[in-house]
Amino acid sequence: MSKTNSGLVTYAKAQIGLPYWYGTFGQTASESLYTAKKKQYPSYYTASDFSSQYGKRVHDCVGLIKGYLWSSSTTATPTYTASQDVSASGMYSKATTKGGISSFPMKAGQLVFKSSSSSSSGIHHVGVLGGDGYVYEAKGHAYGVVKTVYAAKDWQYWAQCPWCTDNTTSTSSTSTTSSSSIRQKWIF
Repeated sequence: MSKTNSGLVTYAKAQIGLPYWYGTFGQTASESLYTAKKKQYPSYYTASDFSSQYGKRVHDCVGLIKGYLWSSSTTATPTYTASQDVSASGMYSKATTKGGISSFPMKAGQLVFKSSSSSSSGIHHVGVLGGDGYVYEAKGHAYGVVKTVYAAKDWQYWAQCPWCTDNTTSTSSTSTTSSSSIRQKWIF
């Protein structure tokens, strides 16, 4: 099955409101998944609300992209694919079309990244740009999967997902001096 930018946006939008679990990629939350992930990543599993999220689909930030890549629909059980199992920084490294945010072509379905340093080697978070001025991201356990205004966050890098075909048509954007006043025209 061919994976596309527009399919990635559709998948990410369908996950809004679902929980964030570190180290997950669209599995259904359960006691056994919780036990395994708590053992694997104990510092990320300290909240007391995990059991209330059983039965829901869960992702971490890069798991939102992997969930799309490894699932046949927005609700299907994902099939793990080792060759695509990378971190957010690994996703950026694998991409062949990428750059600093100042060169971002603002195309729906492309990935945006945050870094903890001035280089791409410090990338630690990824989101999916929607065609509507929002980024869809698994933000953290306290937030879950959310949509945030693209211009309201300090994204530093962008990339075309290395396993998706860009099936979007050209977009245009006009920037003013303030990133919060970016005007965009989105076209699929």
